[in-house]
Amino acid sequence: MDNETNEVLRQATARFTPSQASKSSTDHEPDMVLEAKIFRAHFYEVEPKFNPDKTDRKVLNTIFAWVWRYDPCNYLGVEYDKGFFLYGNIGRGKSMTIKAMQKYMNSVKARHYKREDYRLGAWWKTASELANIYAADGQPALIKYAADGLNLIVDEFGREPIPASNYGTKMNVLQFLLQLRYDKRRSTITHITTNLTPDRLEPLYGDYVADRCKEMFNFIEFNGESLR
Repeated sequence: MDNETNEVLRQATARFTPSQASKSSTDHEPDMVLEAKIFRAHFYEVEPKFNPDKTDRKVLNTIFAWVWRYDPCNYLGVEYDKGFFLYGNIGRGKSMTIKAMQKYMNSVKARHYKREDYRLGAWWKTASELANIYAADGQPALIKYAADGLNLIVDEFGREPIPASNYGTKMNVLQFLLQLRYDKRRSTITHITTNLTPDRLEPLYGDYVADRCKEMFNFIEFNGESLR
């Protein structure tokens, strides 16, 4: 990261004491110019070689808009109470984008802690990690990942073993979790990154989950060649 990015992140973490943060979040609207700088800085924190010129600005602006429910930047018209389903070719920056968003959400939640929004903050698991949890400890170990109020990022969706096996008992782990999380969609948010296109959902996870995903996610395609 360059010096400017380091300085922005320093400001993001040191800008307020708790009493100042409380005053800021109740007495003033957020400074969107500063917030945009902090948002961008988290991309450089995740990937120091991040090049915004090779990234779809409409996607980045829309994700920033989603965090704040800020219509002027919502260029893709996403719904604020749905999570993101980021899909596309390998190496297009989907995981980087969702990691930067996670860091930024945590920053917003810490600096504007009086701002009540159930969508901010999220746990991170790869799809393979979730399948491995089932394989080691069975279905009960997955239940906490469908808890009310627990937002979840599932990275590399579709790369997990299907089905996973727990001592001979086979299960499609992400199908199971998405069914549970669908029922909590009014109080929890799910985000996904994947190389799968939406038309691959039904063959892998069934028509029920494929249909419910339309109610759970904003679908955004990452086009183009690999950035790696």
